[in-house]
Amino acid sequence: MTTAIVTGGGRGIGLETAILLARRGVNVVVCSRTQSEINDTVEAIKKIHPGVLGVKCDAGVSSQVGSLVKKTVEKFGGVNILVNNAGIIIVKKLADSSEKDWDETLDSNLKSAFLCCRAVLPHMAGRNFGTIINVSSIAGKTGFDSLSAYCASKFGMMGMTASLAWEVAGHNIRVMAICPGEVATKMQETDPEYYRENKDRMLKPEQVAAKITDMIFSDKYRNGQSVDI
Repeated sequence: MTTAIVTGGGRGIGLETAILLARRGVNVVVCSRTQSEINDTVEAIKKIHPGVLGVKCDAGVSSQVGSLVKKTVEKFGGVNILVNNAGIIIVKKLADSSEKDWDETLDSNLKSAFLCCRAVLPHMAGRNFGTIINVSSIAGKTGFDSLSAYCASKFGMMGMTASLAWEVAGHNIRVMAICPGEVATKMQETDPEYYRENKDRMLKPEQVAAKITDMIFSDKYRNGQSVDI
């Protein structure tokens, strides 16, 4: 039985990824901080596949992640796939950023991935099988104006992915990163004018979800690999 946890699963890339996994018969655990989004996603997935669980969880908080994984294992017996998709963006120059801005960005984007990886790895290692996809960004490879905290979090995710891949290789666990360009999600609406002018050229969430799903199920992607899209 294959079971996936998708963080940030209530909308955008996470929502589309959860739906595609359900269509492949995977049990899906949808994690989000917003209960209404969880409810909507769960109802959509139930029409495709009965194996779905919604859990309200701030993936940047250790105790909540522990509860998320515990509930997953209790319902489905284990976890084989983790998609670390939770994240936020705050558009500010570093000099104008508060310590709170920095902490919230790093907690949501990077600490959440660390906590979720750490929580699921014993279950994956125990079965000698698993796949972790970390949703990074082109901003994890290139710096951008007014995105210092966001870029730092995504560069950090790239480093964590590469290091963790070495650590778990002996347990038949693949850890990979996907690095999309701009995606037409609610996150982009933090700058409404920019979003309105550029959304037609942006990637669609379903395009990124399709690539994530391909990375999970295709053996052409190797442990430690980062994939641009």
